[in-house]
Amino acid sequence: MDARCVDKIPDIDIPKMLFLAIDPNKAAEIELHVPGIGGGSGDISPSEDNAISRLLQKYEEALKGKSINPVRRELQIRLLTLGAHQMNTSNNLSTLESNFSDASDQLTYTEEDILEFNEIFEMFGHTAPESLKISFGQVIASKKIPVGHPGLGKKSFFVYTENKVMLDICNNLTASDVLHMYDGLHHSKENETEEKLEDILELKMDEDAMKKVPGLKEVAFFYLILKMMRQNMLNRLYTHKLIFILNMVMESNKHLSKKYSYIEPLIVSLDKYPMTSRPPGLCIIFSMHDGRPGAEHDLNKVKALFEKTFMYDVFFKIDPSAQDIKFITSKLSSPRNKFYDSLVVFFMGHGSKSSLNVKNGTIHRRTDFIEPFTEVEWFHKKPKLFFIQACAVKQNRKRFPSTSNRLSGLAAETDALPLSRSSSEWSNRYSGHIDISIVNNFADTLISHATMWYQLSSRTAEGSLYVDTLVDQLREHGHRESIENVLRRVHYNVNTVSLLTYDKGEEVQWKQAPFFESSLQKAFVFPCNGTASSS
Repeated sequence: MDARCVDKIPDIDIPKMLFLAIDPNKAAEIELHVPGIGGGSGDISPSEDNAISRLLQKYEEALKGKSINPVRRELQIRLLTLGAHQMNTSNNLSTLESNFSDASDQLTYTEEDILEFNEIFEMFGHTAPESLKISFGQVIASKKIPVGHPGLGKKSFFVYTENKVMLDICNNLTASDVLHMYDGLHHSKENETEEKLEDILELKMDEDAMKKVPGLKEVAFFYLILKMMRQNMLNRLYTHKLIFILNMVMESNKHLSKKYSYIEPLIVSLDKYPMTSRPPGLCIIFSMHDGRPGAEHDLNKVKALFEKTFMYDVFFKIDPSAQDIKFITSKLSSPRNKFYDSLVVFFMGHGSKSSLNVKNGTIHRRTDFIEPFTEVEWFHKKPKLFFIQACAVKQNRKRFPSTSNRLSGLAAETDALPLSRSSSEWSNRYSGHIDISIVNNFADTLISHATMWYQLSSRTAEGSLYVDTLVDQLREHGHRESIENVLRRVHYNVNTVSLLTYDKGEEVQWKQAPFFESSLQKAFVFPCNGTASSS
């Protein structure tokens, strides 16, 4: 690979490109000895831990030497390493369907690097080495990763979203802002911060050099961010430490509040789930059509909303069996799906309080349907949304609200089975026990149900009331408001509709009451047309 192309890249872009290429999920691992570090050049071990350790060292050398050259040499070495990669080729075209049907190979560290750097060169408008482009095509073909989207064209989701968020913050900060971040750490009374970032606090920052040497401000910012990741103080979900530091920057410049008002939107953005990938997520739809007139309308509405409005990848299965759902979940565990920022799963069919009706049997709502998706490693710390259009009655039991008035109502069938931040008091109590490295599998999950337990869910030949209302509200408000706010609108609208059902020959009027359960830790807002949502 011709690494001389790095010579044409502006200094300011070099530290950004290297930071974007790291795997933040590996940043918190224990540092290992890296051949060559501290003793001249040496062999590069193909591991993410080594790459992060080397990058930290090069950032530090750049800050001490007030020169971007050590970081530029590191980028050249990384590209030379990728140029030596050899792999078997395949000319088979990959589709989303093949993603869930063909055998899945693991992505090696080098192969992931190839995917990332190819996208990074495109992000910055630089010409990538031809050998990198060829290697990219080989990885895509051999790992069967679909790279096209009907509305987006070429996908852009190999660079980790949390890295893109940090890049956006860096681009909006001045050299003085970054220096104030370091000063804030120096004056912080948090012993934990001082202990974990002791080596940073010993660095002598040269304000004049940071303002005059292109790229040095970026080096200082990313060095701090990487150190925070390394010390398990920052990840894609838990950003409170960074928010704390940015708030200190604002607080220390109250007399210049107007000048520093641009920092506030950055803080607000950190309170949302990061959504920068294109496509932003994967939507999987399970739709039972057998014995459910109108089901195809629901499927088409949901598919159009997520594919054309939210620009998600959409995969659907009509009349799935229990084995189909289990198989699809297992294919989702492949590392080639790790680049999505969110997961949305729909089930539309008959059901009871504890089970869902599938082809030739039933599955348990939680243990067979929801839980397997939450256990997919790549979606930990990412939002997982489930929408279930099914009744929740006890088997052999139907319940309708009694009514004394014969009011008009929508005649409908039913989908039943046929039979941030904390207070000082809280911090003092729990701060010594905080660990952001792992999360409960069910964290960052929202489950929206079409109806309350022991109640029925309506459906007509034109589709279901719940799905129709949900799609309508998501289209109108999903890219501007949190999902919880949207669902409250859904609940309100559904509850205004009077429904009419015939039970044992008797005309019964009733109301449907959807509800949701949520363990989301941040605000989730759907991106508009596949781009990151605005604050």
